[in-house]
Amino acid sequence: MPIKMIQDTADQRVYMNVTANQCPGCPENLATRLVMHIVFDHLKDEDPIIFGQGCGIGRDFLQRSGLGTHDSGIVGMLTAMKVRNIDRPIVVIDGDGQIDLGLEDLATSFQQGYKYLHVVCDNQAHAASGSHATGSTPPMARTSVRPTGKLRHPKHFALMLMFSGAEYVATASTSHPQDLERKIKAASTRLPAFIQILTPCNPSWGYDDNKGIEVSRFAVESGIWPLYEWKDGVFQRQNIMRKSSVRDYVGSQRRFAHLGDEGIAQMEEYVNDLNRMMIKLETGFSA
Repeated sequence: MPIKMIQDTADQRVYMNVTANQCPGCPENLATRLVMHIVFDHLKDEDPIIFGQGCGIGRDFLQRSGLGTHDSGIVGMLTAMKVRNIDRPIVVIDGDGQIDLGLEDLATSFQQGYKYLHVVCDNQAHAASGSHATGSTPPMARTSVRPTGKLRHPKHFALMLMFSGAEYVATASTSHPQDLERKIKAASTRLPAFIQILTPCNPSWGYDDNKGIEVSRFAVESGIWPLYEWKDGVFQRQNIMRKSSVRDYVGSQRRFAHLGDEGIAQMEEYVNDLNRMMIKLETGFSA
């Protein structure tokens, strides 16, 4: 008998991908479980469907299609469900590598108005196949194929989709679960929607297994991973105190161990550029 992905207990439902072979303390697996808890609790009367796959997300029990084809697969599912008069919400959960491979499918399905929520657990690497860079890998980060660090700035998937037909986009982090819960609930009524969750990767980033939440918090509090959302035509950043520095963030991971003062100064300038872009978006899309 196959092991169920959803394990019921007397007082709560625990969502697990028991054969996904995650690393100990995998933040991507934590993010997936948080998303599944929120989706199945918030939409319990609508019988939601979870679709997708990723390194720490699971491979055996989630419904999925091929690499980079989750969004075109969803279009097929939604079309077939409409023909059969089936109305159930669909949530895709996958990784940043999937977005790199399937960005055209994702942007096109959003532009054409297909109603679903796409959640990306972003570990900023092709972590399941050698930890080489993806479009979301930050500048200066060392990868398996570029030991001196990535040279170019990353793609901002959420902002790209903001201008590709999305009704809602947001960034989130496992270090701020209440913010994540609020955003998933907001996204569920504004479809198509996209949420990008920062999920550090122990072996790719180089930190101890029990430090995933701490690294995520450094990212948010240093400004290198700003939390924001765009809904109802308004762009707004979450007010997070800058308790940590860029030096704190890069010092927590071995993928930045090659950086000296000059490299850290370049990272700080990147964060300043990112902050200026956030200010312009808030000004241009204010209430």
